[in-house]
Amino acid sequence: MSMDDSATVGFHQMLVEGVPEAIIVSTPEGEITYFNPASERLLGYSAAEVTGRNIATLVPQQPGRRADPLKWLQRWAAEPEHEQSRYLDLIARRKDGTEFPADVRVVEAKLGEERRFLITFRDNTAQRQEHIAFKEKNLLFSRILMVAEDGIISVDAEQKITFFNLKAEQMFGYRAEEVLGKPLAMLLPERYRVAHNKQLVNFGQGRDASRWMSDRGPVTGLRKDGTEFPVDATITKVETGGRITYTAHLRSNVGKTRRIES
Repeated sequence: MSMDDSATVGFHQMLVEGVPEAIIVSTPEGEITYFNPASERLLGYSAAEVTGRNIATLVPQQPGRRADPLKWLQRWAAEPEHEQSRYLDLIARRKDGTEFPADVRVVEAKLGEERRFLITFRDNTAQRQEHIAFKEKNLLFSRILMVAEDGIISVDAEQKITFFNLKAEQMFGYRAEEVLGKPLAMLLPERYRVAHNKQLVNFGQGRDASRWMSDRGPVTGLRKDGTEFPVDATITKVETGGRITYTAHLRSNVGKTRRIES
């Protein structure tokens, strides 16, 4: 090996051993051949303790999963290069026996003439906890909205229904599963549908985040049985991740002198 080659190897080794992510190299059969310092810190083993052992030591098979982790790695390594860059969601085990959710990425490469898996680990505990907390909060808000006294209906930018609470079910006579994914227009008498569609598009393009739908004229709902009824309604819009959601809050206006229709 020349001086230049030696310097290059030393430089690459310095990079791999200095990165904060855990990097493990194994044979296609799962035998660990390299374990960088970040792996030692993350998993609690020294390189000497795991070199020559099977990757299943670090990623044991989980109850309920048919395939063992090695089969997951082998299958992932056989995927096209753009797929290999994605992370697997696996459970890793430290030397002290504690387990944690890990993002695992595997790429197959050749070192010399030998096939090797280059495996990157990272602790996903914080992201997992954030995701769980977000789901729990979302579930709480969803349950609150579901039992609200107002009828609440949400639609996406294409005016397809995405949320339909219990009060809306009572008002319109549909079960939520009958309307989710369907056009909002099904809840309006046919003679109002074109005008309502234009008004919603204009509202989406405007600056106001909410308004009374009565500002544009009375609103009339259409029940599943074909009967019509007047409602008071407000509409709000929220944009998240580049996607807009419209939500209408409805109250039956039956018995009032003035009707609000859209």
